[in-house]
Amino acid sequence: MTNMNNPFDPNFGKVPKIYLGRQKIVEDIVQSLESGTGPYQTSMIYGMRGVGKTSLLADITSTLEQKSNWLVIYLAMTNDLLATLIQSIYQEANNTIKKALDRIDGVKFSAFGFELEVHVSNPQSTYQVLLEEMLKVLKKHDQSLLIAIDEVKETPEIVNLASIYQIMVLKEYPINIMMTGVPKNVSELQNNDVLTFLLRSGRVPLGPLDLFDIKYRYQKAFERGNKEIDNNTLMKITKLTKGYAYAFQDLGYYVWQNSDNKVTEESVEKSIPLFKNDLFRNAYTKILSELSPTDRKFLFIMANCPKNIVEISYIREQMKKSSNYISQYRQRLMDSQVIVDAGYGKVTFSLPFMKDFLLEAAELYGIEE
Repeated sequence: MTNMNNPFDPNFGKVPKIYLGRQKIVEDIVQSLESGTGPYQTSMIYGMRGVGKTSLLADITSTLEQKSNWLVIYLAMTNDLLATLIQSIYQEANNTIKKALDRIDGVKFSAFGFELEVHVSNPQSTYQVLLEEMLKVLKKHDQSLLIAIDEVKETPEIVNLASIYQIMVLKEYPINIMMTGVPKNVSELQNNDVLTFLLRSGRVPLGPLDLFDIKYRYQKAFERGNKEIDNNTLMKITKLTKGYAYAFQDLGYYVWQNSDNKVTEESVEKSIPLFKNDLFRNAYTKILSELSPTDRKFLFIMANCPKNIVEISYIREQMKKSSNYISQYRQRLMDSQVIVDAGYGKVTFSLPFMKDFLLEAAELYGIEE
């Protein structure tokens, strides 16, 4: 048995050791941000759970963090985004910039936060003024700021932050924002009446990985681990992923664990139940919960169809709705990346074992819509 550590990492929110299909995106975005041109000053990375949004964001931010003229601030979706941003800028700044920030009137910074030296009735407006003063300092010292927010949702706090951000952009301060989210949440945020400028943001949609790339990476990973694998087995595990980034990592992890010096058919078969369980528990349950009842009904009808490629006419008959009605939900589910077009008037599931998941969920929990 090889002593090499398993190179596959199915954990969410990390940049895995084998990270494929996104390097060109990272290079393009970083280059655009550094040059101050292009569409990515305000950008949205979107896709369903498990396609690698957080990993891509982490890769971009870690690249910029290595550069002395960039300040990268991660914000969680909390109730005090603006105050947290102000505090984080101070904490992440170098000593030269800290000294300059300490000279801003009306505020006292410390390692634990900041304190306004006078009582104000509207701290949000004061925070906006303070943020602008801090951005003046960053601009004077040739520092650029990137705000990174993972799994964004439309909340009053994010609307407020984005509104202030837009003002700072219009005043030409060196501020950038990059957010990730599932398509539904990103769409809701972009269509907020106050935030229509987000419709012009740089969009980074993440879909399926290239199957040729997956096959090549699997082959090289097992070769480096001194694990022999024949082409038939390689093709099988590649096709099982359906290009889903989480599936690539998760299946690769279990196949590696269940093989010694050779990846066999038995290695794969032993891995599939564990692989399916992870898909169902860690990804699909969450994906399903974020869909509307009608979206779910559409999917359960697809799952109960004896064919893997389902005709829209079949779904229309089962739902007893008009063509326009069905087309609306077909498009919604395609936008959510749960189904894909499979030819004229046909659709199929985009994710591995999604049909199995829906049938099991219906039986176990009585969920059918």
